[in-house]
Amino acid sequence: MVRLTDVEEVHAVTATGRLVAEVGRYSARTRFRSVTYGVRGPLLEDPHASGEWQQLAEAIVTVCPQAVLCGWSAARLLNHPMAGSRDRLEVWTPRQMRRAGVVRRAAELPSGDTTVRRGLPCTNALRTAIDLARYEAGDEAIAALDQCLRRRRGYRADVTEDLIAGYIREHRPWRGTRVLQVLAEADGRAESPWETFTRLTLHRGGLTSFVPQVPVLGGTYRLDLADEDRRVGVDYDGAYHRDADQHAADVERWNVLQYDLGWDLVLVTAGPLTNDRATLLRRVRTAMAARA
Repeated sequence: MVRLTDVEEVHAVTATGRLVAEVGRYSARTRFRSVTYGVRGPLLEDPHASGEWQQLAEAIVTVCPQAVLCGWSAARLLNHPMAGSRDRLEVWTPRQMRRAGVVRRAAELPSGDTTVRRGLPCTNALRTAIDLARYEAGDEAIAALDQCLRRRRGYRADVTEDLIAGYIREHRPWRGTRVLQVLAEADGRAESPWETFTRLTLHRGGLTSFVPQVPVLGGTYRLDLADEDRRVGVDYDGAYHRDADQHAADVERWNVLQYDLGWDLVLVTAGPLTNDRATLLRRVRTAMAARA
């Protein structure tokens, strides 16, 4: 909670009764918006921007001080790269709660599993990773966990395979079967979710020799996935590569790999991964056969 004079600087929310007492009913109705029942916040220039999500999170904590953001909502506060598009609010509360736009989780939540980000209580990095693996469906869970395990340059991840397995052992009879299944297919070297989807497509198609983030030319280049013995690489070509300067660098990289270093590079975009995986597998198998 903040002083009402600060409302233009932050997305602060206030209980409706207190707001009316301080600014009057008319101002409360015209200068503020209803965020959830019993809580109002300042009007937003863009109602679809992150401010709306932040206001709702603050409002839920206002009406239920014991609430803790979890799942994708905690991941959003922890800067998970996949969380920005997940607008629903996931919260743990000790009591039943029904609010529009809010998903309540009722799982046990030890006090040591929480932290604070942006002034909001949320599950810590380890518990958040476990919950994403537990609740997210299909390969999305594997991609989400990959990003939690991601080993960035010069960065020691707060979440590791051993920490996840240890948490599950220590919290018996808490069921961790689903989490362990996801963990078995996870790999923290993926630099984007699409790299995870590419890896899973290749491995499930029998092309298990491809490993993530292979350095080439002493680390000058890295391939998203590669079979070093046959010198075949697979790179995901996302929107990042549409920038003019990045495109020029990509062309030079491709020429060096293909003609100077003898690599065969297969490029993949979201379309084949989503709708035509058979074509991707055929192209990679053709490249592999040519190097047999």
